[in-house]
Amino acid sequence: MPKIPKPGKGRPFPIVEAFGYASDAESRESREAREKRFCRFMGGPCEKYIQYRFGYCSVTYAAADDEGVRRTYAVCDHRLDGDPIQAVLDDHFGRSASKVRLVSEVVLTNPRTSFDYVAITVGAGGEITDVAAIETQSIDIRGGGVGPAWKAWMEGKPGKWREYFTADATAKSRRQDIVAYGVNMANIYKRLGLQVAVKGNYLKGIGVPFYIVMQHRPFEYLRRRIRFTERADSWDITFVTFDYTGARQPDGVLEFKRVSVVRTSLASYVEGLTAASPGDRSYFLERVKSKAGLTN
Repeated sequence: MPKIPKPGKGRPFPIVEAFGYASDAESRESREAREKRFCRFMGGPCEKYIQYRFGYCSVTYAAADDEGVRRTYAVCDHRLDGDPIQAVLDDHFGRSASKVRLVSEVVLTNPRTSFDYVAITVGAGGEITDVAAIETQSIDIRGGGVGPAWKAWMEGKPGKWREYFTADATAKSRRQDIVAYGVNMANIYKRLGLQVAVKGNYLKGIGVPFYIVMQHRPFEYLRRRIRFTERADSWDITFVTFDYTGARQPDGVLEFKRVSVVRTSLASYVEGLTAASPGDRSYFLERVKSKAGLTN
């Protein structure tokens, strides 16, 4: 496997999308979104900017599984709003999708859990006639992050983004002036893998179908580690995946197209989650030896 290059000098601008548009877009729509700090996917103010003063949607990076090829990774859950959520509604509700009400951030206390969205249809008497729970899953950034690049972009100097990392290193008295961000593929398995089992178990018990919307490459990573069986009938869990095609609209919107709809049963998913492959023991012991300082 070729050595995976770290982003640094000579690398492209780390941020691919900001406020819903390509970071280098110069359309009227992209400028307005920047000025208003507006998320086109949410159809409202950028939640990430309100909370953290960052409004980037995706970054470019070559993960270990990418064999040195840079790809675009969505790093905000709201990048999966809009068309991806609509695909779930169309899949479950069919012709009634236009009548669906989407309820966001549903929090339960017993059990203590939450769902990004719950889609419902409501009868004439106000009763819920159909329902589906939806989770959206992006990928986390690990390492140093892309904060300096974001500052360069916001100040209208994306071409000098590397200098902002140098200034950041100086301000924080870091010995090395490096750009060390990455995408946390492992966290997809550690966090989402278990969440799907726990939430899926609860939803199966109350007869509510469960949808997970995510980018296709992280899904491929997840499925290699959780080897569940795809089901054409009697499913409990449905993964709907999307990915960037490389196409770009005149206004600067990057095409994010549906790749697959994969269904499985809760039993098959849990079996895949808990099953150990033949190489797992040796890998486990090697990690323990490394941590204990027993490796040569």
